Amino acid sequence: MTIVFADRGLHLGVLGALLAAGGITATDLKTIIDSTGPDGPDDGYPGPGPRLAASLNLLHSFAVPSALAAAVDRLDFDGGNDIYMLIEQTLDIDTGGESDDYNVTSLEGIHALSGLRSLNLDGHGYHPAPLDLTPLTGHPTLAKLFLTGDCTTAGALESLPALRDLDVALARLDDPAVLTRLEARGVTIRYPRRR
Repeated sequence: MTIVFADRGLHLGVLGALLAAGGITATDLKTIIDSTGPDGPDDGYPGPGPRLAASLNLLHSFAVPSALAAAVDRLDFDGGNDIYMLIEQTLDIDTGGESDDYNVTSLEGIHALSGLRSLNLDGHGYHPAPLDLTPLTGHPTLAKLFLTGDCTTAGALESLPALRDLDVALARLDDPAVLTRLEARGVTIRYPRRR
């Protein structure tokens, strides 16, 4: 059984975690990226072009074996992660891993990462529209969570049985009272710094 996450940025982050853990190889991913053919007149150093979009769409269609997805225990979206560097080196572009093309806009399907203990949505976890936290509901192992930007359905955080550490320094929740209730049950909360 395999999975393709609905959100391209989330899927790319999972591929990155699997690349770092040795679940997939750089050669496999490079072959996919190279299959987009030679650079066109709008592609190339230093910035992204049509070939980046084509490569990301192909990587998004690369189905992840369910067993490998279940083994992912940590997920982050730092621009310096190997997956972004591999893409940019293969395509001879240089955004420093900071292209909005990599952003995560939905967490749909995250339950396929059944062993996930840490989710850091800094980096490409930034999102222009509010992020719906509903897909996190009841996630059994998520213990550490770093949120960014506007987040809706904050009540879903109360359904996380393993949650111990929540960073909202860069986030705005639609129901901030959730934080008080989480603290009361022993969750460590990192709040924005007061000026």
